[in-house]
Amino acid sequence: MKKISIALLLAVILFLAACAGRDEDDKDTTPPITPVMTPHLGDTGDPPVIYQGQTVFLNEDNNGIDTVPDGNWIRVSWDPFKDTDLSHVKIWRFNNFNPEPALIDSISATADYYLDTDSRLTERVWYSYFIDLVDLAGNSSRSDTTSYALLAKSILLSPENGATVSPLNARFSWNRSGEVGKFRLILFDENYEYVWHEDLFVALEEDPLTISMPSNLALQYSGRSLRWRVDSFDWDEEMQAYMGSESHERVVHIQ
Repeated sequence: MKKISIALLLAVILFLAACAGRDEDDKDTTPPITPVMTPHLGDTGDPPVIYQGQTVFLNEDNNGIDTVPDGNWIRVSWDPFKDTDLSHVKIWRFNNFNPEPALIDSISATADYYLDTDSRLTERVWYSYFIDLVDLAGNSSRSDTTSYALLAKSILLSPENGATVSPLNARFSWNRSGEVGKFRLILFDENYEYVWHEDLFVALEEDPLTISMPSNLALQYSGRSLRWRVDSFDWDEEMQAYMGSESHERVVHIQ
């Protein structure tokens, strides 16, 4: 009887060991497809660009890493993930003054961008970001790196938010904030669809700065509301790229 019990015990041990081996063999050890950060492709109002073999008509959502109107923040985006068994994304950041990458957040893998709202982001400093994409089994892949630098926001003057203007005199003015080489006035309709923009290159011009909306265009929007803001740009020779900012937005009613 004792020999039978020992034999049964050995059989159970062997069975459990075999099951454990199969579990180990079945474990997912394949990392996600390497994620790709979306670089700054351009800005609203720029001509279409070719990215990943596709023509991209740039807007607020698809132009890659950029600043936003709501604050002195940076929106970090990546190309759509291809895997379906994903868990979360780890966000890493560094800059020239703090070159050691720091883990700043972890978000769901269902997100297609991350908004860096750190109040310590400094103007004219290039911030670089990369991500770790983690699947449900704990495997991870690391992306490439993308960078952007903030400028101070332009200070909008007129029209006031909610003001009504004549289509024959739709003038928009603002003050600069810091060193800027180019401004872009952008108008959107009620559905946030792009309407029109005008660029203004500056050197020693004094504030306030002003751009007028063409009367024939303004007349087409008579009785409607438009959103407007001013984007600022300054070229960084070392990085061979523009730094930028987007002012807060205002609504104007066209008489």
